[in-house]
Amino acid sequence: MTQWSLILAAFITGAFVPLRLVFNGQLGGVTRNAFTASFIVFLTGTVVLAMIVAVTKPSLSEMLSAPRMVWLGGLIATGYIVAIVIITPKLGVGLTIGLILIGQLCVASALDHFCAFGNPQHTLGAGRAVGLAMMVAGIVAIKTY
Repeated sequence: MTQWSLILAAFITGAFVPLRLVFNGQLGGVTRNAFTASFIVFLTGTVVLAMIVAVTKPSLSEMLSAPRMVWLGGLIATGYIVAIVIITPKLGVGLTIGLILIGQLCVASALDHFCAFGNPQHTLGAGRAVGLAMMVAGIVAIKTY
């Protein structure tokens, strides 16, 4: 894939996130339970992924050879889904997405800066820090107005 096709894919993926928040928040309202709603979200994903795995037939030994730490991604995803089911109806989609994005960018910047978990280094210089500060200012504006 070219870099531009990856950029487009990332943009499209990001464009679906607000829809995910809306649908998951509404599901939480219908079920009146964030954990039930999150279970339904993961069950749906599990069924779809089970079909894909059945077709692609990945190597079980390769999956099991992954470092144990990487399995924490599932735990983090679970916490994320439960949180958005609870938070989105209360704060709204825009503010929730903004706050999630700021949290992601702050942690991502630290991971890049310190080469955490084998990431290539992208130093957090003044330009990136100013960019993060501008994002925070934007979220303050969204919350205020």
